[in-house]
Amino acid sequence: MRGAMRPLRAQTARALSTQPAIAWKSLGFNFTQTRSMIKHNWADGSWDEGHLQQDFNLNIHALSNVMHYGQAIFEGLKAFHCKDGKVRVFNSGANAARLRSGCERLYMPTVERAMFDDAVDRVIKDNVDYVPPYGSGGSMYLRPFLFGHGAKLGLGPAPEYAFCVVASPVGAYYKGGLEAIDALVVDGFDRAAPRGVGSIKAAGNYAPDVSPSAEAKKKGYPVCLYLDAATNQYVEEFSTSNFLGVTEKGVLVTPTSSSILPSCTKGVLLQQARDMGIPVEERPVAWEEVC
Repeated sequence: MRGAMRPLRAQTARALSTQPAIAWKSLGFNFTQTRSMIKHNWADGSWDEGHLQQDFNLNIHALSNVMHYGQAIFEGLKAFHCKDGKVRVFNSGANAARLRSGCERLYMPTVERAMFDDAVDRVIKDNVDYVPPYGSGGSMYLRPFLFGHGAKLGLGPAPEYAFCVVASPVGAYYKGGLEAIDALVVDGFDRAAPRGVGSIKAAGNYAPDVSPSAEAKKKGYPVCLYLDAATNQYVEEFSTSNFLGVTEKGVLVTPTSSSILPSCTKGVLLQQARDMGIPVEERPVAWEEVC
């Protein structure tokens, strides 16, 4: 299967008996303090070797690019304790590739696959006792992110960049786990513009969604669904994930658009469906087909 679980390059020797007192089966999608994070710094044209640090606060200049011009991208992936006792990372190659795409679009230094995987593995190994046990329903969420910093008054590339990875044990994103939830179709606001940056995981794509999502939750909807910005007639994606639908004939359908973020999880699901002989269609999906 493409997008298989990648084992750590070397399994850690840290004893699982040191696991912190966490109610693993009660975890939600909230940050739990772990032992360390990793930070690489880019200056004078190259990345340093990166350092694990216990302080999760970042000291940056007040005029850092990220604070004013939003030059930042991030990723989200997970590591799991498997039945054989090993820890594996899910589909990290896709996340690394998507981050590189974002680096190119936002004119940021590239994080190569080897550096990405090494940073992820180092954080997991140093915090392996925070990876929820097999069978608990939990996982270790990993948040790689890259941003421009250093004093910069005018619009342009930052003088320095930082690439970090933070880890936290998590449970299901929504309270009901795999139970169905209702979504609110947003009217009067567009998630991303055609030929914009909707296809990369830019930090700035999410700030405008805070208000619509907060209002939706007040009405009892945990997530928003956005339609296309040009015509408001075609399904784009949810606030937090891509859209997948199944037709009455059993065809798995997902929208195509240059303003949709390519989902790493969806890519694996589509490949699994094809491998199992389930028909897949990647095409524009009219809202009238759904409603």
